[in-house]
Amino acid sequence: MEKKILIIAGGGIKHLDPFKREGEKLGLEVITASFSDLSYRAEGELKLTVKGEALEEFDVIYIRLVGKRLEDVSLLVNYAKEKGIKIVDKVYEKSHIIRLPIAKALEVKLLSQAGVSLPRTFFAKLSEIVQKAPDIYGFPFVIKGTTGKQGHAVWSPRSKEELDVLYEELKEKEKEGKRFLAQEFIKASQRNRVFVIGGVAIAAITRPTRWRKRFSKRPALREALSPIPEEDSTLAVMAANALDIDIAGVDIIHNEATGKAYVLEVNSAPRWESIEKDTGLNIEREILKFLDSKRDEK
Repeated sequence: MEKKILIIAGGGIKHLDPFKREGEKLGLEVITASFSDLSYRAEGELKLTVKGEALEEFDVIYIRLVGKRLEDVSLLVNYAKEKGIKIVDKVYEKSHIIRLPIAKALEVKLLSQAGVSLPRTFFAKLSEIVQKAPDIYGFPFVIKGTTGKQGHAVWSPRSKEELDVLYEELKEKEKEGKRFLAQEFIKASQRNRVFVIGGVAIAAITRPTRWRKRFSKRPALREALSPIPEEDSTLAVMAANALDIDIAGVDIIHNEATGKAYVLEVNSAPRWESIEKDTGLNIEREILKFLDSKRDEK
């Protein structure tokens, strides 16, 4: 008997409804659930269930969003691996305590070791970044928080005065356990988001970068990239593979002067509303087709 596909996320699951609709069209039985729907009784043989159904009833699990549900995802992945249930993303196959999204410091390390093109990066305690980064990169440069929502904890001081003010703000966060890294400032007026599913770049869009007005007078573009530039496609797949992520949004910029491409970040839980709007591609359908293909893997 053909088993089911489970798509699970932390918090509310209304945003998962399109998967159920597309599953019906594809003839797939898709169940959506929250991590809070997991349960078991430690009496005799322990059975992990989701919405009252044994996890063994599913042969593919897609963990869409983790958020703060690290305890739940560790339990789910540990049990699924014991029972031979396939998990997406494949990074979960390596460890039952892995956290997605991957913290920025580790992400940069893994991408760098895989030979992925990145902005030059300096990871250290904040006081050392403030002291050394201006000599390494000059002004402006970029400071990023290593955790939290990707793309949000980002600053770009243009002078020592701006850096000193920023340091006073961020050092309090460092006392709370936050870490930071510095990167060179790449003059790129556009930021390309490439959507990767199962090692294939299926769509891409472009958006203006945050600080483009500092150096560029080019018109801002918000459109699909069709066909996907070959260099971006190759780099995006390489980056997703380096992190063992099956479904990813990879952000890439190109230096205005040299044209060289750099990966800015790899989002393991990407939003795809803009991709669907600009390209007309049905992302939920494409993901379900990929999940269905996982059934045949040994």
